[in-house]
Amino acid sequence: MFSRKAFVLAAALVMAAFPLAGTASAATPLPCGSGFSCDEFDPGLASWDQKDTDDRVNGSGCSTMELRSGKNNGMWYAWARATVGSVCGKYDVWIDRSFDGGRSWKLMGYFEIDDYKGSDFGNMVYWPDNAVVRLGTKGHWEPFSASRLTRWH
Repeated sequence: MFSRKAFVLAAALVMAAFPLAGTASAATPLPCGSGFSCDEFDPGLASWDQKDTDDRVNGSGCSTMELRSGKNNGMWYAWARATVGSVCGKYDVWIDRSFDGGRSWKLMGYFEIDDYKGSDFGNMVYWPDNAVVRLGTKGHWEPFSASRLTRWH
C-alpha cells in the first residue's frame, strides 16, 4: 500500500514529466467562436513589445471605454477596456475592423459589461497592417444608432 504522501509525490512527478498543456496547439488554427474572431491568432500567448491606449469615448451616463493596442513580433492587436460606474447599467462594447478605410467593417471583439464589474477588457482582435480599427459602445438598452464611436485608427 502506498501512503498518501507517496501517492501525492508520485502524482506530482508524473505531472512534471508529462505536462498537460503544451504550446504545439498555438500553431493550430483556432476555431471560430474561440474569442479571437476567426483570426487564428491567439494574442494570449504573446509577450508585448509595446502597448498603447489609442483613443477614448465616453458612454452615456458614467462609463469610459478605451481602444487599446499592443504589438508583438511586428503584429498588432486591438482590444477594448471598459470602465463603468456603479448604478450605470449594462454596456455593449466592441471593435470594428475595416479593410477599406472604414467604408465597410466587421463588428468584432464584442462584450457586455455590467456596472457591478466596474472595469473589464474585451477580446483581442488581430490588427493587420492593411486594416483600420475603431471602438464602439452603447448602453445595452440603446439602439445601435445611438452608438458612440472612436475615430478610425
